[in-house]
Amino acid sequence: MKQIPSEIKIPYDALLVKRGVPPTVHFYYRKWLRFYLDFCLKYHHERFKKESLSRFIDKLKNKRQTEHQRNQAFHAVSIFYETKNTAQDEIAALNNKKENISTKNPELKLIGADWGSVYKNLESEIKLRYTEKGNG
Repeated sequence: MKQIPSEIKIPYDALLVKRGVPPTVHFYYRKWLRFYLDFCLKYHHERFKKESLSRFIDKLKNKRQTEHQRNQAFHAVSIFYETKNTAQDEIAALNNKKENISTKNPELKLIGADWGSVYKNLESEIKLRYTEKGNG
């Protein structure tokens, strides 16, 4: 079974803490999330669709998981759904920040900047250092 990618795991772990999930059960929440992500991949379900979660819970019931386990899995995946909103909020904030930076000082914008001379100087420097080491 694949591990949870860090771009999912890091915000997920932060939300577990924020939602007051006891650290003693974080392992189980991550386990349910891994199972859910594998389920979505295997059966071609979209990760952030509620129907996928209900089908996942049905699958757990068919596999004779206890009601407590199904409830825990449901809660674990519900917290995962919150990571989508958090990520979208962060992207929106970054886009706003980017717009603010670019509009603060319009004089800083360069139009048609030519980097050709910089690259030529860099290329010359690399060739010079390469031949100084006796490689050329």
